[in-house]
Amino acid sequence: MVIYEHTYKFMRPILWLFATLCAVQLALMPLQAQSPARPANQAPPQTKQEQPVLKVTTRLVQLNVVVQDRHGQPVTGLTKDDFVVFDQKEQQKISTFSMESNRLLAPPAQAPPPNFFSNRYEQKSGVPTAVTVVLLDGLNTRFEDMAYARTQIIKFLEQLQPQDRVALYTLTDQLRVLHDFTRDATSLLRTVQRYKGHYSRELAASEDIDTSDTGNQLLDDFLNAGNQRMADFYAINRVQRTAAAIEEIANHLAALPGRKNLVWVSGAFPFYIGLDADITPANATNERRTFSYEVERAVRALNNANLAIYPVDARGLIGPAFANPNLSATRGGMPGRGGVPRTITLSPSRANFDTMNILADRTGGRAYYNTNDIRGSIRRAIDDSRVAYMLGYYPTHRDWDGKFREIKVKVNRPGLELRSRRGYFAFPEKKLDPKQVQAVLREAVSSPLDATDLGLTVRVTPVEIPGMRQVKTEFNVAQRDLTLNIDGDRWVGAIDVLFVQFSPEGKALKSDMKTVGMNLTQAKYNQVKQVGAIFTLDEPIVDGAGQLRVVVRDTTSGSLGSVSVPLEKLFGQPPAGSPR
Repeated sequence: MVIYEHTYKFMRPILWLFATLCAVQLALMPLQAQSPARPANQAPPQTKQEQPVLKVTTRLVQLNVVVQDRHGQPVTGLTKDDFVVFDQKEQQKISTFSMESNRLLAPPAQAPPPNFFSNRYEQKSGVPTAVTVVLLDGLNTRFEDMAYARTQIIKFLEQLQPQDRVALYTLTDQLRVLHDFTRDATSLLRTVQRYKGHYSRELAASEDIDTSDTGNQLLDDFLNAGNQRMADFYAINRVQRTAAAIEEIANHLAALPGRKNLVWVSGAFPFYIGLDADITPANATNERRTFSYEVERAVRALNNANLAIYPVDARGLIGPAFANPNLSATRGGMPGRGGVPRTITLSPSRANFDTMNILADRTGGRAYYNTNDIRGSIRRAIDDSRVAYMLGYYPTHRDWDGKFREIKVKVNRPGLELRSRRGYFAFPEKKLDPKQVQAVLREAVSSPLDATDLGLTVRVTPVEIPGMRQVKTEFNVAQRDLTLNIDGDRWVGAIDVLFVQFSPEGKALKSDMKTVGMNLTQAKYNQVKQVGAIFTLDEPIVDGAGQLRVVVRDTTSGSLGSVSVPLEKLFGQPPAGSPR
C-alpha cells in the first residue's frame, strides 16, 4: 500500500504534464498545417556573392549609457567628444549620439484613419522616450512573498511622479499585460489592487521536495531520485519560460526610443542546478547543468532592444541559511511522509543571485536583493531613465562568429559613474528552415505583446459579401526595416504574412499563411523608399472569431512585426449561436 501511494504521487505530475503537452499540440495544429509557398514572382535563391544587400540589419551597435555624479544625480550636457567606446579593446568611432530624457514624443502630424492598427510608436500620441516595465513574476515567486512585494509596489505607486511612465506585466502560466504605459497613478493602483497573486505549482514542485522514509532504503532511494528528477524538470521549465517571457518583452519594446527599464520583481531562477561544490553523492541531483544558453539568449534580446533589467528580489531581507547547507533552509509546517520535515527553500541559493547579477550587469541595470526596500529599489531603477545618452557605432571587426564581444565606455571627465551594457553577441545573419520559421511565427502569435522590429501598419476594412464575413487588409511595411537585394535591374525580397483568428476566449479558430514576393523596378523601389511597401490581402473571417492577429516577417532578415485587430469593432459581436 505504501509503495502504491508513493508511486502514484510520483506518476501524477507526469500524467498531468502528458495531458498538458497533448493539449498544446492540438492547439498548435492549425498553425502547423500551413506551409509557405513561393510565389511565382519571387526571385529564385542566389548565392551570397550574387546578392548585393541594400540593408545590413544588425551591424549598428547602440549603447544606452547612464552617467551619474558622486551623489547619484544624472549628469547632463555631455557631448559625443566626451565619450570613448572600445570593442574588444579596439577604439571605435561613435557614429550616432543623442541625449534622451523622460519627455513625451510629439503627437503625429495627422490623426490615423478609421480601423487603423499599428505597432509603430511614432504613429501614436503621448508616447514617452523613457519607460519602465514592472514585471510581477508569479512563476518564480512564492505567493506570500509576492503579497509582500505587492504592498511595496502599491506604496511606490502612491508616490508616482508626473514624469514617470510605467507599465505593469505579470508572468504566471503565461505573460500578461496588466496595464500598458501610463503616468496615471490611480489607474495603476486599481490594477495592482485587483491583482491577487498566483500560486506557482512549478516553483513548489521544483523546491518543495518530500523526503521518503518507508523503512526500505532501496525504495527510499528510488522515490527520492524520482522526486528529484521531477523537481529538476520543473526548474528547467521555469527557466525556459521566464527567459522566453523576458525575450518577448524586449522584442515588444525594441522600437521604442530612449531609456527602457525592466524591473523584474521575482524570486528569480537558478543559473545552475546540481553543481554546488559541497553537494554529496547521497543527495546529488540527477540534472547537472547551467542555464547559460537561456540567460545569454535573454541578454541578447535585451541588448538588441537597449533594455536594461533591474532584478528586485521579492522576498526582501532574508535571514542566514540554516539546517540544510545544500537546500539553504527549512521552515516549519506539516511534516512530509514518514515524519521527515518537508524541505522548503527559505533563502535562495547563490545560483539565484548569480542570475540576477548576470542579467543586470550584462544589460546596464542593477540587481537589488537582501533588502526590504523594494519600493526604493523600483524608484532608483526608474530614476535611471531621467537622463541617458544613446551612442551608436559600426564595429570595425569582421568576426561575426556568434561569440560575446566586450564593450567598454569611458568618459573624459573625472568623478563620474557610467553604467551600460557590457557587450553583445556577434551573430551572423542566419537563414531559417521552414520548421524554424513556423516556430518563430507561432511564438509571435502567442505573445500578448506586439513585435516591433518590423514597422507595420494595417488598415482593416469589412467587405460586404452576402452570407459571410471578410476583411480587406491594407499593409504598410516601413522601408527602413525591409531587406531588399538587387537582382539585375530589380529589387527583390519577400515577406511572410500569417493571419490567425481567435475566439473571444482566446482559442485559435483558423490560421492562414501567405508569402508575398517583391520584384521592384527602380521607379517602384524609389516609391517604396518614400512611403513604405504597400500591399493588400483579403481574409475570410470564420464564425465566432473575435480577434485577428497579423504577423509579418521579412524572409531575409527575419525581422518581425505584429498587430492585433479586435473584430468586434468592425462587425460587432459574433453572430448568436456561433461557436465561442
